[in-house]
Amino acid sequence: MPIDTDSDETGPLAASEVSPVHTTPTLPLASLPPEAPPAGMRLATRLALATAGLLVACLGLALAFATWRANDVTRRKIEENLKAVPDIYKSFEGAESGARRQQVRSMAEQPGTKALIAEAGASPETLHDSAVDFARSLGAGVVFLFDGRGRLLARSDRGVGEDSGRDFSAVTWVREPLGKGTESSAYILEVSRYRALLLVAAAPVVQGAGSERVLNGVIAAGFPIDDARAEELGKMMSGDAAFVANVGGRSGPPRAVVMAATRRLKAVPFQTVLQGVGALDPLLGKGEPAGPFEFRAPGGDAYVATALPIRSGGGDPIASLVVARSQDAELAPFRQIRRGILWTGLAVLLVSLPAAVALARRISQPIVQLAQGAEAIRGGQLDIALPHARGDEVGSLARAFAAMVAELKQKAALEAWVAEILRRPGDVTMAARNVPAGAPSLAGLGVGKLFARRYYVLSVLGQGGMGTVYRVQDRELNEEVALKVLLEHAFGLGTEAVEVLKQETRLARMITHQNVVRVFDLGESEGTYFLTMEYVPGTTLTELLERRGPLDLAPGLQIAKQICRGLAAVHKAGVIHGDLKPRNVMVMASGVVKLMDFGVARGTSLGKQEGMVGGSLHYMSPEQARGAELDPQSDLYSAGVTFFEMFTGRRPFESEDRAELRRTHLYEHPPDPRTRRSDMPDLLAQVILACLEKSRVKRPPTASDLERALLRIRV
Repeated sequence: MPIDTDSDETGPLAASEVSPVHTTPTLPLASLPPEAPPAGMRLATRLALATAGLLVACLGLALAFATWRANDVTRRKIEENLKAVPDIYKSFEGAESGARRQQVRSMAEQPGTKALIAEAGASPETLHDSAVDFARSLGAGVVFLFDGRGRLLARSDRGVGEDSGRDFSAVTWVREPLGKGTESSAYILEVSRYRALLLVAAAPVVQGAGSERVLNGVIAAGFPIDDARAEELGKMMSGDAAFVANVGGRSGPPRAVVMAATRRLKAVPFQTVLQGVGALDPLLGKGEPAGPFEFRAPGGDAYVATALPIRSGGGDPIASLVVARSQDAELAPFRQIRRGILWTGLAVLLVSLPAAVALARRISQPIVQLAQGAEAIRGGQLDIALPHARGDEVGSLARAFAAMVAELKQKAALEAWVAEILRRPGDVTMAARNVPAGAPSLAGLGVGKLFARRYYVLSVLGQGGMGTVYRVQDRELNEEVALKVLLEHAFGLGTEAVEVLKQETRLARMITHQNVVRVFDLGESEGTYFLTMEYVPGTTLTELLERRGPLDLAPGLQIAKQICRGLAAVHKAGVIHGDLKPRNVMVMASGVVKLMDFGVARGTSLGKQEGMVGGSLHYMSPEQARGAELDPQSDLYSAGVTFFEMFTGRRPFESEDRAELRRTHLYEHPPDPRTRRSDMPDLLAQVILACLEKSRVKRPPTASDLERALLRIRV
């Protein structure tokens, strides 16, 4: 291809493969199923429900967290309070035992008691009746009368003479009054005739004083641990209490039975509860404290409890005190507050729901409008109303949508404009050209001939200074391609034409983009080098300008933006086009624009080629005119010249003298394009003048930046 291609007459080079046509049976329109309407709720409804759901979720999470936290704090507080149970019970037990011993001592010091015990010949009936009277007087469950050797004389809960003579001297609470002459107390568990947990207090019955002091016997009274004691103890501990006895016998496993309890613990199955927390055997079998542990009462209340062993006078565990505090009772104030918050939240939700619906409609309205616009575009309608672009994400979407609509309008205008100027309606390929008279020809090349035993020549697409472009049918691939050959007068030993062609092939094959003509392969046949490339059915930008003059703004901007996209792909591949001009821009009937003819293209790593000033003088950059190294900004200068010509119909610098033309590119400031076209937008004029800056650093940094500037132009 030529180094200086001002004299090129290259016509439409063209893209796109021609696929074979296949006929398929058509489906009757009446049998087509109707398009299903969109299902689901409206966006505003979903937004409102989502807002309401979010409020409910936040309220629920807040209440759930507060409930968890309240339960945790309450449990910790209960556990902390239960640590005081042993000390409180110790004080209670000491006071209770002391009071009972005092009662029994008072009874033992009465003359009648002393006389009864001292009278060795008293009948069993008299002793039994006296024991019953003592029990009634003391409020005791049972009264025991013993002689001076610890043998039972009578007990109020048995029949007359029953168990009389039984030796109790080894029992702790009898042994101490007998041996030490002091009062004693202990817990006993009665299970033989009835079940009762008793606190027994015993006192010696003596006569005389000093050396004449005589121990006649012992009187003991057993006071039952009943529900009243449990209630009293529960109040002292700000909870509930239960006395649980082991009625399983000495040799068998523990069996827990409630002997006395506050009202809320009466029905608790402590056998199951203690067994469930692993405390039954340690507590009632070994006498070890248990807790804190949790359980639920039959009514559903949750409790945190601790348990203390109760031992007999001999030290054996016979029962347990269970003190429990209700979590539900502790949480009652919080639950009242929680219910208040819940009802308040629901009221706020009901009040705010209409506001949420209104807000959702306001937010969704632009999106709905954009969706309606998309449906209209789908139906081919581009004149649609778009929402006002705000400063948020919806505004960004609206602006992007507006830009897309503008792009579609420009592309539609470009398609209509190109279709209007086609030479033959329905055929987007320009008529085949005849080779200019006197032009050299190559053997085997001509319309209707087969070249290189593969390519059937259909027409001549264009003639340049160094080559001719043909439209051919590739017989092996069964598709149309463009075939470009070097003319014989340009091909010879010592010429650089072959190297230029190889360079064009290497560089162009690196680029695959819809706005760049694809190069396929480089070949040679009988001394003729040729290049196969994409066949693009269309027309060059030069031909469009020759037929219509300055382009309308909408289609012109669409062409300019596609040129920028093609240049961006070229530069991304590390290639400098070097010969961008209207003749090397193809416009297809579909509105697609493609760059072609990389005759002076070079890789960015090749640097300056000494002695070569490539490109077309009317479009070359100042650095290209002086033979300096090229970069992407050089192509952007050529793009600026091309844009100037597209919108004004004239190039910025015109001269028949090549030296003068080169000088103007190097030193002259370009005219303002608005002086040649009054309706040109200011931003478009500024973009073109920025591309035509003499200093490459003042031009747009990249082709993509140039495209973004063009996207901001509204027409």
